[in-house]
Amino acid sequence: MGKNRLCTFGPVLRRLRHEKNLTQDKLSEVVGVASPYISMLESGHNYPNLNMIFKLADALEVPASTIIAEMEKEGQQQLTLIAEQNHKTLS
Repeated sequence: MGKNRLCTFGPVLRRLRHEKNLTQDKLSEVVGVASPYISMLESGHNYPNLNMIFKLADALEVPASTIIAEMEKEGQQQLTLIAEQNHKTLS
């Protein structure tokens, strides 16, 4: 997975966390990490390793594959927006 696709992790994590009505503090407690780490993940200043993706998935009660699929979807939406902006600029 390229770094561009990793950039979609933060928004996906934030959305899933909000859907479960969890604060960053509560999620960090469940996962066993410091609260600032969750903030760094969500803001794109840090990226999780595979083990952390599984821990987060467990805490969010979703399959890890859902997180990956949502990252792919988010990345595709970003590419579509960029393509539309480029088309408008060239028109």
